Amino acid sequence: MNLTTKLLRDIDNPAIDQAERARLRCRLAKQLEDSGDYEAARTAMGELWHRIGDHPHVEGLDERTAAEVLLRAGALSGWIGHASQIDGAQEIAKDLISKSAETFKELKASEKVGEAYVDLAICYWREGAFDEARVALDEALTQLADEDSEQKARALINSGIVEMHSGKFNDALRILTEAKPLFEKSQNHAAKGRFHGQLALVLKKLGVAEGREDYTDRALVEFAACCYHLEQAGNTHGRAVTENNLGSLLYIKGKFREAHEHLDRAHLLFTSLKDAGTAAQVEDTRARLLLAQKRNAEAEKMSRAAVRTLEKGDENSPLAEALTTHGVALARLGRYDESRLTLERAIFIASQAGDKEGAGLASLTIIEELNDRLKVEEIANLYAQADELLADSQNPDTLARLRACARRTLEAGRARNRESATPKFIYADEQTVELLRTAHRISTTNAPVLITGETGTGKELLARMIHEWSGRAGQFVAINCAALTETLLESILFGHRRGSFKDAVQDHIGIVHQAAGGTLFLDEIAELNLANQGKLLRLIENGEAQAIGSAGPEHVDVRIIASSNRNLKELVAQKEFRDDLLYRLNTFHLEIPPLRKRQEDISALAAHFAKEIAEQHNRQVRFTPDAIEAMRRLPLRGNTRELRSLIERTVLTATDGTQINREAVEVLAARQTSKAALDDAWAGCSFEEEVLRYEASLVKLALDSSKGSVTRAARLLGVTHQRLCSMLQGRHKDLLQSKKPTQKRKRSIIRK
Repeated sequence: MNLTTKLLRDIDNPAIDQAERARLRCRLAKQLEDSGDYEAARTAMGELWHRIGDHPHVEGLDERTAAEVLLRAGALSGWIGHASQIDGAQEIAKDLISKSAETFKELKASEKVGEAYVDLAICYWREGAFDEARVALDEALTQLADEDSEQKARALINSGIVEMHSGKFNDALRILTEAKPLFEKSQNHAAKGRFHGQLALVLKKLGVAEGREDYTDRALVEFAACCYHLEQAGNTHGRAVTENNLGSLLYIKGKFREAHEHLDRAHLLFTSLKDAGTAAQVEDTRARLLLAQKRNAEAEKMSRAAVRTLEKGDENSPLAEALTTHGVALARLGRYDESRLTLERAIFIASQAGDKEGAGLASLTIIEELNDRLKVEEIANLYAQADELLADSQNPDTLARLRACARRTLEAGRARNRESATPKFIYADEQTVELLRTAHRISTTNAPVLITGETGTGKELLARMIHEWSGRAGQFVAINCAALTETLLESILFGHRRGSFKDAVQDHIGIVHQAAGGTLFLDEIAELNLANQGKLLRLIENGEAQAIGSAGPEHVDVRIIASSNRNLKELVAQKEFRDDLLYRLNTFHLEIPPLRKRQEDISALAAHFAKEIAEQHNRQVRFTPDAIEAMRRLPLRGNTRELRSLIERTVLTATDGTQINREAVEVLAARQTSKAALDDAWAGCSFEEEVLRYEASLVKLALDSSKGSVTRAARLLGVTHQRLCSMLQGRHKDLLQSKKPTQKRKRSIIRK
């Protein structure tokens, strides 16, 4: 008969009194807790305590037994709250454990006081409050100073855990080495397993940090011993933790396949135990493994899932670690502004918890991953912050990273005057990456470039980047051909003064000559009339333009970049654009896809605009990462300009402190009228109006697809010809212009 069975039999004995039954329940719960079966331990408490948040029933119990019940309920609140990520669970646990410790102190039960303080320290450690955990463990060791007991061994092993997570690996190794004789004498397999597992972790971290293969080899031996003792103890939870730690060690050693196998087993075990919190930490480990394999998209998805789970609880240190991993994944996907927001949140959460090592590492990560996108002052401030936070770290790897970031900070200062004024094209989508690569390759040639794309896609910005990359000494001069009359345009471009336009062109005379040695950007080139198209062709072919007052054309060294949002080939077919000019402009053709076809760019631009506009107007309006992600679903007909306008309107109209979440974006994306900003997405919503607008958009699409044929459009929409005609004549009269004119039928003169 094992101990559990015996305790269950004794609890059911009707001859024992209430206090004895309570003590037996606490003893059984403690045994199940040590084996990692926290739900079974909660059930074992029976009528004494049911769930987190309930106060234990201690009426009628003597003080010592009541304190024992409070201690067990408190310890289990901490463990179950950790497993299920229950917000506030650690505070509830600390309150119950503290009350039990006070009672045990009054009873002068030093062993139980020590046990209570060890459990209290574990709660603080889960939150990342390492200084408070140290204080609790120091108190435990003071109470247990003269005893070589199991509780003293627990206090020492948890001291090692706290120092390891604080980056003080050598201190952790010293503490565990001193504790080793206690565990060698112990008959408790669960305690021995935890000791070997913690020693393995410290050896692993030191081995990696100092490049000590002997330490990592020893770590593997200790992990094996850990698995043996935990299996003997029946501790499934501890075995799952060990599998996770083995996976972490193996991926660091570059054994990716074996690492995945151990992480699979760890996740399966934690899932079977319904321990969502530690399963999320396995997902975080997996995300770091995927980053090491350069599987960045998978890493981002995995780390995002870990963050979402850990956000539900109150364990800030693991959450900050997962946020840091997620920030790295976002940066490596090119989602730089989201990465910055995520890493800054990691710093804040770790700092609030007292986890200086975690906060310092997140600061270093911003410098490492986003260095090229930071201002000199930002790099310097981040380094100073990291240096202060990591002042007590003994982790050689952390200190090496700190030194590397110091060099980057110095280099950033030296490079300050060398910073390029090249305009920035915010992007993350692979299509845009390839577009910019092509643009960079052709930038050093002198050949004309034609940039096409819908309005608001960034054609002028791309032209400016090509000019900067080209290294041309002259200016970048832009002119919008659609904004000027034909005569004024001719005057500006080619230096001709005509009558009443003399004063109008005074400030624009000879723009071709102003752009000499540089780049002339002609936006909306399709608006040039055929005569000026010929002059432009001559400029491209011969470099000839005529300045005002000159006797004839002069040679001008200027590179032409033109843009259009219209289909120039169709205009050539309609005799509205010269085919020889299109041929010359088309030497290099860059087409910028609309933003709706560059999904990855939307979130990158949204994060950039949100940060830039908030800083520009000194507004405290925050967009959650989920909101930024959801902006991919916005129907951005106006491309980048529309996205910026929407975010700017939101930032300027929202109350300071407003947080824009995913729901607000999804509501606005679903609406057709879009009268509201994101801070009040439901404002002015009319169901009838929204439905009518959506119906109109579908009818317009059908008419466009059928080239104005009402019959074919009705077939596409799945309605009758008569019904569609009725809709057009009634509630959608503004769409009649999209309809192809009705052709009268010719009557036959032949009669039968």
